[in-house]
Amino acid sequence: MLRLMSHFLPPLNWFRAFECAARHLSFTGAAREMNVTQSAVSQHVRLLEKRLGTPLFVRKARGIALTEPGRRLIPYVSGAMADLAMATDMFEPHRGDNVLEVACSSSFARLWLCKHIGDFLGQQPTLDVRIVSAIWPDDYSKIESDVQVRYGSAELVGDGAERLLVDTMIPVCHPDLASGLDQKNGFSDTSLIHTMGTANTWARWSKIMGVEIPSSASLSVDSDELALELAENGLGVALCGRFLCHDIIAAGRLCMPVDSAMPSDENYYMAVREDRRAGDAAAEFCAWLSTAVP
Repeated sequence: MLRLMSHFLPPLNWFRAFECAARHLSFTGAAREMNVTQSAVSQHVRLLEKRLGTPLFVRKARGIALTEPGRRLIPYVSGAMADLAMATDMFEPHRGDNVLEVACSSSFARLWLCKHIGDFLGQQPTLDVRIVSAIWPDDYSKIESDVQVRYGSAELVGDGAERLLVDTMIPVCHPDLASGLDQKNGFSDTSLIHTMGTANTWARWSKIMGVEIPSSASLSVDSDELALELAENGLGVALCGRFLCHDIIAAGRLCMPVDSAMPSDENYYMAVREDRRAGDAAAEFCAWLSTAVP
């Protein structure tokens, strides 16, 4: 696949010359930004035009103008250049004091953090916060983050991690589905949505609650986020922590078909990476998080 892409894609320098020239509407301005000669920019653009089989600029006595194909192409090239700049920025060797990187699960990020972090950002108007997601415990050792919000048992998350909350596990489903469920028969008339890799299973819930459940699962996913999305779409009953479900239940998109909660064997913990010095931003974020989480 990579060989095919390299065969069909024009060289990156051609696209860069086109993007610079389009922004400046000048080969001279593009050459100055790229620190090359004007003839080099012009040559790269001509080669790209030849490769694509269409003119991208109209050459005028005073400057240049984009053609219709050029106007259609420029958003894609500009977006790709911006994505490349953002990607390489993640690997910058020197991080300033105003940068804070937070690693957490995608479920925690999307279902809670993204909705509430605005309060923290309002207190830190000059801070550059970067949120990176992880799914499995081993992922955190590979992420160069300042603060980590880990999910699991106390033994799994390791020493030095502070527990954020004591959660409970509850069954949730779409309100339209709840009215037709036979809870006494363990939801045997609908699908149970299982989240893989967690100790809080339907089997454990069944044992604690004394309710029989179907022996086979028809839906399994690797995150609470996906489990809740399936439940919102009316595809079954999910077992999830009350913490992540709270806002969705409050909005009326999910409900508890039966009032039966069990204590969770796993919870959210926060920790500062041992190989990083806990700066002011990391300490302030941890202080905010410990008070913001209900």
